[in-house]
Amino acid sequence: MNFMRNGLQWKVQLWNTSLYRTSVARYTVLGEVQQLETTGEALLGRGQHYVNNAARDFESYARDVALFKRELIGDVARFDDTLKSLQLSIAAHDAIADDALVEGIARLDGAWADYRSGLHEQLGPDENEPRLEWGARFVSNNQPAINAQVHALVEQFQAATDSDSRKASASGIGSVLVSLIVTAIALLWFFFGVTQRIRATVTGCQRVASGDFGYQMPVGAKDELGQLAIAFNSLSSRTRLVLSLLDHLQRRSNLATSFVELARESAPYIPTDWLALIEVSDSGNDGTVRYGVSSTPKTALLNERVSLLGLFAQRDFAKASTTHLPDLRRHTVEHGESRLARELARLGYQSALLVPLNTSEWRGLLVFAHQSPGAFVEDQVKLMNSLAPMLANGLARNARVQEAEPALLES
Repeated sequence: MNFMRNGLQWKVQLWNTSLYRTSVARYTVLGEVQQLETTGEALLGRGQHYVNNAARDFESYARDVALFKRELIGDVARFDDTLKSLQLSIAAHDAIADDALVEGIARLDGAWADYRSGLHEQLGPDENEPRLEWGARFVSNNQPAINAQVHALVEQFQAATDSDSRKASASGIGSVLVSLIVTAIALLWFFFGVTQRIRATVTGCQRVASGDFGYQMPVGAKDELGQLAIAFNSLSSRTRLVLSLLDHLQRRSNLATSFVELARESAPYIPTDWLALIEVSDSGNDGTVRYGVSSTPKTALLNERVSLLGLFAQRDFAKASTTHLPDLRRHTVEHGESRLARELARLGYQSALLVPLNTSEWRGLLVFAHQSPGAFVEDQVKLMNSLAPMLANGLARNARVQEAEPALLES
């Protein structure tokens, strides 16, 4: 949603910027053309005035040479400079350099070159005694044609500038409409994509607070709120697991019943294909698989004695901590003495989570195995490591109770 909104805003802004630059360029060129028109009108007026008030004696003629000629040549120079500036402006702004405009300026430039040549010829080669009246008549007769071309350019530029203004205005209205539509879509997305999901999170927190431990929220999209939902579900499952185990272990029971309860309560939080409780010998080097549940019809390794060597970083079982074996096949290659890991790999399991249970009177080992590699995550390892002392004490107490049920427990 953010990408779409930013993309639309970027395109609209780019379009508006382009129209703005084109409009500014046209107004700049329009000002130069209007200045050209003003200079042409002044040149025509100066020529007509001199025709009507030509010098009648030498004194007046000398004054006109000093004043009129200087002003006339100044107007011609200003017209020439403005025309050159106009040509440079057109060349610098491709957006406004259409064919009709370029052709019009080219025709004006050619006509102006002929005009300057003709004016110079009429004034004569002698700068001290120019033919002012001839030059004034030439201006009076030929300047209107030049001014007509300039006026046509003014009208052409004015029409193009007005068109750009209308486009800019329409674009502004379009930008407002697009912004309103995008804002409405963003608000709808925020309501359904954010607000509703936040409400679901609040509802989940309220249900857990009221005692519905283990409640799971729908995850939805894999964004920040989705990650929050995943974290909430994990916390809710862990809370249910911890409280359920505490509640069961506080009640006096036998080891078989405690194991069944542990398997049932841990399944939502630690999905597993094989779970077993191994009673560990005093040496800590081996043990017997007393209880187990499996996704297969028969629980493998039940009542078999298995070696525990090579499973933990510490050789002393009493000092071992919860361990994750993400790749059982690789582990068996690196630790050939680990019979339990080899047996699990032979049965098709690829990863395992080992939870040592140590008390002064009893030792056990919980083994979670899965058919997928790396099936257990760090949070599960940390949780089971934290629960290990509590589980060890509770299971040790229940191990002293005479078991009335057989050891085989199949799911």
